[in-house]
Amino acid sequence: MGSERVDGRTLRFQHRRPELLAAATEYVLDHGIAGLSLRPVAQALGVTHATLLRHFSSKDELITCVLDKIRTDLFAQVTADSGLQEAGSTAQLLRTTWRRLCEPKEQRQFLLLFEMAAGAGRRSGDGGEPTRSMEDDFVGFISGWLRRDGWAPEDASALATLLLAQIRGLQLDLLVSGDRARVDRAFEFALALVEPRTGPSVS
Repeated sequence: MGSERVDGRTLRFQHRRPELLAAATEYVLDHGIAGLSLRPVAQALGVTHATLLRHFSSKDELITCVLDKIRTDLFAQVTADSGLQEAGSTAQLLRTTWRRLCEPKEQRQFLLLFEMAAGAGRRSGDGGEPTRSMEDDFVGFISGWLRRDGWAPEDASALATLLLAQIRGLQLDLLVSGDRARVDRAFEFALALVEPRTGPSVS
């Protein structure tokens, strides 16, 4: 009978984990990870510290799960966006994506990404697995569009890396300066890399 009680409790916790993870993700996006503690998170989510620990055994596990959710949700959102699916070129795709990413709610993800990359880089010279995974996802996504436009595979990967670096850098500039008009204009200069003739001819 004891094992039945444990099984039932475990099932109930499993059903609640996605809800807790979604709420914890919003909390982390709003507050960042500097000085993050499980007790304030639990309080904000309306659960006990013990309940949170049943789902996430430590602060590090919670952060890892949150970052993975942000990465997968963002990539799923981008790849499923009807406006992006209907883009006629890489430049059009990136222009539409840029407008989405400049919305205040989406900018929270960049703030957290910068915080994670800076913290991990200071400790080990490594941006960490979540930031590497996000980098790989989006380089592959942009590279696929560039190949569709006619770029050779090796050039498409390098150019996708450059374009993604431009997006990250300009997002940081926008977060610091708030000068949307200037940053938008700078982004249009970056798009000139792919807009003319939609890529070089491939012999």
